[in-house]
Amino acid sequence: MRRILVLAAVLVSCIAAIAAPVQAAVTTRPVKVMPLGDSITWGEGSPTTSSYRAPLYNRLVANAGYNIDFVGSQRSGSLPDTDNEGHSGWRIDQIAASANGWLATYQPDVILLHIGTNDMNQNYQVATAPQRLGSLIDQILAARPTATVLVAKIVPALDATIQARINTFNAAVPGIVSARGARARLVDLSTLAASDLNDTLHPNDSGYAKMATRWYTALEPVLGDGRDWPLLRAPFEPSDPAPTWLDSAGAAIGVGGYCCALTAMESSPRAELARSGSAALMYSGADNSATQSYSYQRILATDLPVGAATTLSYWIYPQQATGTFVAVDLQFSDGSALRDSGAVDQYGVRAHPQFQGEGGHLVVNQWNLVRVSLGGLAGRTITRVDVGFDRPTGTGPFRGYVDDIAITDEGGADPGVNLARGATVTGSAACVAAEAPAKAVDGVITGNSKWCSGAAGATLQADLGAARTVRRFVVRHASSGGEPQALNTRAFTIQVSTDGATWTTAVTVTANTDGVTSHRVGPLTARYVRLVVTTPTQTTDPATRIYELEVEGA
Repeated sequence: MRRILVLAAVLVSCIAAIAAPVQAAVTTRPVKVMPLGDSITWGEGSPTTSSYRAPLYNRLVANAGYNIDFVGSQRSGSLPDTDNEGHSGWRIDQIAASANGWLATYQPDVILLHIGTNDMNQNYQVATAPQRLGSLIDQILAARPTATVLVAKIVPALDATIQARINTFNAAVPGIVSARGARARLVDLSTLAASDLNDTLHPNDSGYAKMATRWYTALEPVLGDGRDWPLLRAPFEPSDPAPTWLDSAGAAIGVGGYCCALTAMESSPRAELARSGSAALMYSGADNSATQSYSYQRILATDLPVGAATTLSYWIYPQQATGTFVAVDLQFSDGSALRDSGAVDQYGVRAHPQFQGEGGHLVVNQWNLVRVSLGGLAGRTITRVDVGFDRPTGTGPFRGYVDDIAITDEGGADPGVNLARGATVTGSAACVAAEAPAKAVDGVITGNSKWCSGAAGATLQADLGAARTVRRFVVRHASSGGEPQALNTRAFTIQVSTDGATWTTAVTVTANTDGVTSHRVGPLTARYVRLVVTTPTQTTDPATRIYELEVEGA
């Protein structure tokens, strides 16, 4: 799934390490993205007129760490960058009449094209709409020979007559796009449901969020430079969006409450115990049947396509042996579930609560990492994330916590766990006491959890506790925590040592603008890792802001 497409207008630097080869790709200027289309691109149907652009921007900047610049002559929405080319009521021919001027003015690297709805609504030359779409794509590619255009199968309508026209139009779009070669790519936005529409033609915010997910997934092979591509993160912090459901069983038999007059399994965020930050998802219940007991708790509604490199990971802290019969489960749009798919974790144990409990790898009263490759399920769409208890024999109470659920398209082989999380760290003087060096290894990027230092040549040093095998460094800069991209670290080195006295430079970056940088190495052996900042921001601001320094290995 992950293929590197180098856009000529997007300079990508491969930074060479002294100690070992490194492929650390960072962009030297923002990637220009033009959202192009009609009122759906502009944001009609959303109370904030943000369209899909707000959730897409947040994912590209905060999750994937890219430096993104939306471009266009229009302004709408509530997001840091409101530029777009969304024109209410416009048809394909009207967009084509002005496209060359916009493309020449804004020079986009990527164009997100959703057009045709008004042709169908106005019953305007419907029979020739696919051909006119093809001509528009040709026009865009000729005007921007280094760009990529993502072309949508348009969203549905609530009117049956209009929808019949849309169905015919959408059926022709894949062939139109495939005939244009590698620089034109299809994005299927026709999967929105009636509940995702605000009116006859326009999505509501739920529909726009689903559109953003599909655009985001389609951008991976276009922008992909080997970094991980996070599809979902659920750290259950108070500053994060709340789970879709609390204490809600999708299906349950033979499971009651843990204690205290409770009658069913619980599943909700609590501040009692956390692997990172201040909260985790607590689960509890009682196995009341010695022959059949299960409860699958609904947690998050999603719309996530699964690809060949998609991986599920999470941490679980069972508080008794019965509590090990718990696992994160996924529901798919075809009615299937992860628990019945045959997918296995890193130990070869099935990703099913019963088998996780029987597998012997979940240790009571400690955090355990579970990783499941979903590549064998590529082509399915995840519609829900559950946490399930399933134990066919025995009885008894159970309780525990799940934290840091992540679904990610991974760039390359698994580099290992984050060895720096919770490590002993020292560093240059903090901007304020709440932004001490330890904040850079606490596993949290929300709530302004960062290390900040105004010192020239600021340094941050982590002690891994023993000599470890290191395969990748990930640095989360200012915009990964929601700050302006202009505050991202521009130049820095990462050094390693086995004794804390003799240091070797493993990574050198000189022109970064991204919010997340990923740097594969060696593997190499190190006990100490030191980040040395040369240029702290893109401006004259002298403060270094690091939300997380991750050292991945074994």
